Amino acid sequence: MSTSRTTKPPTMPIEIPIYKPKIEDYKLKMLIYGPPGVGKTSLLATANAHPLTAPVLLINVESGILSVADVAALGLPEPPDVVDLKDFDQLENIFWFLAKGNHPYKSVAIDSLSELQMVNIEHIVQQQLGKPSSSSGAKRTSLDDVWLDDYGASTQQMRRLVRSFRDLPMHVFFSCHDAVSKDGDTIYPNLTPKLRTAVMGYMDVIGYMFTGVDTNAEGEEYLTRRLLCRPYRKWVAKDRSPGQKLGLVVDNPTIPNLINKILGKEHVK
Repeated sequence: MSTSRTTKPPTMPIEIPIYKPKIEDYKLKMLIYGPPGVGKTSLLATANAHPLTAPVLLINVESGILSVADVAALGLPEPPDVVDLKDFDQLENIFWFLAKGNHPYKSVAIDSLSELQMVNIEHIVQQQLGKPSSSSGAKRTSLDDVWLDDYGASTQQMRRLVRSFRDLPMHVFFSCHDAVSKDGDTIYPNLTPKLRTAVMGYMDVIGYMFTGVDTNAEGEEYLTRRLLCRPYRKWVAKDRSPGQKLGLVVDNPTIPNLINKILGKEHVK
């Protein structure tokens, strides 16, 4: 800090909130990405099966919500509450509803960020229809007229949105599709580059979800879901949760077993 000039002390006392963090108060901020159909939405719904994360509010952007209706298959006491997102502006209402705290939810999940960014870009273009560009004077005539500046605006809006939801005093989960770099050397969340960098920095856990083939005692093959929680070869992942207890891969992942691994407990009352 520079000492070349003095500053005047404040006339009113400043309150600085100082506290000792407790692992029991930990709120998981997690992004799950992977190919379509691998079970990301179902994984988010399992937050309804743990006392620390239930009930969960699932914000449905993709409309593929039937996978969470089969509570028996997912081991849920009941399906999660769902809000179907109709337009981007609706998210502000949902955020303030959660931020005010007068609700029963311990978790919120957005499914998915990839689709949400497309909704956001369409929202930006919709606002600019018929308006001339400040540089060329050209006017947009349809929602397909997406300009380079729109991606910059979308990055800023989406960063603010993800950061705002992340900072809610509750467990926050996001899903995302996967994408492959042009050289094929990296697999990462399918978001525009600047947004992807920001979102990955906001999260405690980034897991890549995939399926593997196992064999039972009778020699029959079956598919099992797995979650990669640490960087491996070309797949991006990270675990910065307390203690980093998730390891490289979690077999048959659910929100309850992820929470219990992080807290170091087999069962949390």
